[in-house]
Amino acid sequence: MKRFGDKSPEVIVRTDERYGHDGLLQGPRGWAYWNGLEHPRPIQNPNLWPDCQSTYFLFQFELPAGSTLVLRFGLPRVRYFQFALNKAEENTFVSTGEFLSGAQLEPDEGSTNPFVVGADRLAKNRDCTLRIVAKDAPRDAAARETNALYAGAGGGKLASVLRIYLSDEGWDGAGWGPANAPRSGPPFRYEGMLADGTLLSAEEVVERFARPFEAGLAPPLSANQWVAIVNAKDNDPTLDPAAAPARVDSKWEKYRNFKYSILGSFKTAEDRARIPYDTPIDGGGDPTTQYFFLHLSRKFGPVYVMRGKMPTFPDTYTGNLSVMPDTQIQYWSLVTCESAPSGHIIDGLCDMQVPLDEDRNYTIVISRKEDRPANATIENGVAWLEWPPLGEGLDHPRNREDFAMLLMRIMGTNPSWKERPENVTRPGMEEEVMGPYFPRGEYTDKAGFEARYDDSGTK
Repeated sequence: MKRFGDKSPEVIVRTDERYGHDGLLQGPRGWAYWNGLEHPRPIQNPNLWPDCQSTYFLFQFELPAGSTLVLRFGLPRVRYFQFALNKAEENTFVSTGEFLSGAQLEPDEGSTNPFVVGADRLAKNRDCTLRIVAKDAPRDAAARETNALYAGAGGGKLASVLRIYLSDEGWDGAGWGPANAPRSGPPFRYEGMLADGTLLSAEEVVERFARPFEAGLAPPLSANQWVAIVNAKDNDPTLDPAAAPARVDSKWEKYRNFKYSILGSFKTAEDRARIPYDTPIDGGGDPTTQYFFLHLSRKFGPVYVMRGKMPTFPDTYTGNLSVMPDTQIQYWSLVTCESAPSGHIIDGLCDMQVPLDEDRNYTIVISRKEDRPANATIENGVAWLEWPPLGEGLDHPRNREDFAMLLMRIMGTNPSWKERPENVTRPGMEEEVMGPYFPRGEYTDKAGFEARYDDSGTK
């Protein structure tokens, strides 16, 4: 445990023992499980730039036309919770646009949805029922069935991603059971129905619908492909291949899709503009999460200093927050990443782990351990993240150890927040729309940060 709020080894092991072994639910998947378990399974490899605080579960299944999969469960004690439907496309998963996040779910009669503003977060009765139906979604949103995700009239092979972020203190990584006491029963009760009305038991649901992953999810690129892209002759000639696609004056960008955002980063502005950007997020991205990224290189300096303003969020971890407040966002995080062929992260911070001044401004330093400034500490009001020690993280002789990528998540934004990143509707609008919430940064070194910043992290 690096920081207050990180999963303990006991929580990691207990979560892995309790969940993901019923034939349909697979996981838990995430950085903590891959790095904390002695023998993680291939499906647990978080090679798509996950969050440090996430616990993902995957369902892969095939629904016959007109059939229904019913999931009955208790809403967990966590910050963020969401079901989303994905479809296989171009060797990855792409969101179908069908999802239900915590506050959108209707609880069963007599139960409470703790994610709704004003609700009792600590309510004991929190049962919920979700249905995945092999039907086309109604054109009129008002005609949708309660708590239903639509798989299309033909059904077919789909994957559902269950996203859980930051369970409450004292609870397991999924927020379904106490961390230090036995949990009674499985997290889900499965039911099914075929088009002719035939009802299916839980065992029959698994037998007829489940299509488990036989291995982990493939990365979007191989090491050889990535090296070829880094050194491509048609890259922007102003880029230095030793640092590309990072520039000394790179700015944060809203992530659009892999081709535009990652591959396009190597191209000139004119060539990049020819790549479609307004497409569904590939790699199974969360439809309610706004992703931002920044490429870095130690060629410009061994220390990167990032500053910005933190949106308001519900500080749920300690369990002292009994009523869900009305905030600008549900969750914020920042992780340091290796390159796309690795897809792994090295370190991460979530909102509650970042010290803020009286105006909610933060200072975050990114460096290798040996380059960490002495005053880059929580006590001095500065958060610190580790720069990937292996840079790109490639098993390749041309691996660049100076590489890093930052990935920021802003999740569940409030429509009343005028600087919300959903208002960034085309590339280049980020700074104008987000104002003080748009992060800015500069390169320096250990001595430079220690000399320019006082013990409070202020210039």
